[in-house]
Amino acid sequence: MFPERKRDLTIDVLRGLAVLMMVCGNLPTVLFLEYYPFWLVLCNAWAAPFFIMISGMMVVFTAQTREHRLKYFLARGVLLIIVGLLIEVFMLGGYPFMFFQILYLIGVSLPIAYLFSHLNALSRWITVIVFFLLHPLLQETLKHADHLVHRFIVDGWFPVFPWLGFSLLGVNLAFLRWGFNSPTIRRKRLAFLGSITLTFGSLLWGLTFHLYPWPSIGYVVSAVGVMLTLLPIVDYKPSFILYKPLQVLGEAPLFMYILHLSLLHYVVAATWSHVNLETFLLIYITVSLFMVLVAYGLRILKDKWRSRPFIVRFFLGG
Repeated sequence: MFPERKRDLTIDVLRGLAVLMMVCGNLPTVLFLEYYPFWLVLCNAWAAPFFIMISGMMVVFTAQTREHRLKYFLARGVLLIIVGLLIEVFMLGGYPFMFFQILYLIGVSLPIAYLFSHLNALSRWITVIVFFLLHPLLQETLKHADHLVHRFIVDGWFPVFPWLGFSLLGVNLAFLRWGFNSPTIRRKRLAFLGSITLTFGSLLWGLTFHLYPWPSIGYVVSAVGVMLTLLPIVDYKPSFILYKPLQVLGEAPLFMYILHLSLLHYVVAATWSHVNLETFLLIYITVSLFMVLVAYGLRILKDKWRSRPFIVRFFLGG
């Protein structure tokens, strides 16, 4: 059952967790780390799937609870692509669509996810499975295609295949998560499904780690398993005090995305270049704490400024 028009604390917590993983994952793009341990890679490997799956879930959530329609998701999608263009040109020093970053992917996915949500359950699940399975085939088929087309479809930072599949999967997860009247039944079923998926995905990822292009089907299944496992854990008590910093970060994801890139490129990169693991972790903790403080400041601002225009709500969150 979909909740009333209040925030879903579990989603905010998981989105805040994705923000912290994103910071950890993007720090090495501006810092040369002498040794990057595998456990650190594993800790931040799930940021992008989380963001994209949650964006698909929120399409269903807002369409059901706030009655948003295709026009709304088209507008948000276009704005995300424009923000991505500005970041790519003025912050990353590239040209439009050079990297096909995550904002492009989410911008494209929003209206598609809305239309996708109107299919029946069987059609949605078959589409998601086929979508992920097509990725390695398309990489081979399109390897001689036009450079921009190749990057857009299979080989950018976040190309349509397989990453759009996470958004479509998020639509299905929304119906799974909010499809039960009993929270207890929901948590048990998601926990069972998550443990099975994570176990199978981990085995598949380990056995095929060097055999398939990134992101491999083993990684995809593992990411879904991690999400399905964490959903019922956080859902058990989303107001838990230790979740509060994550929750506040998850209330303004776009602003946090822009803020973390600004801090990394204009502060961290200007101050450090080569660091050891201890310094890296110290920088990571400092940046994260600063972002949490900013997020609390944004919450105070939003509490006092209730009637915010659309563009402000777009950047600062609802």
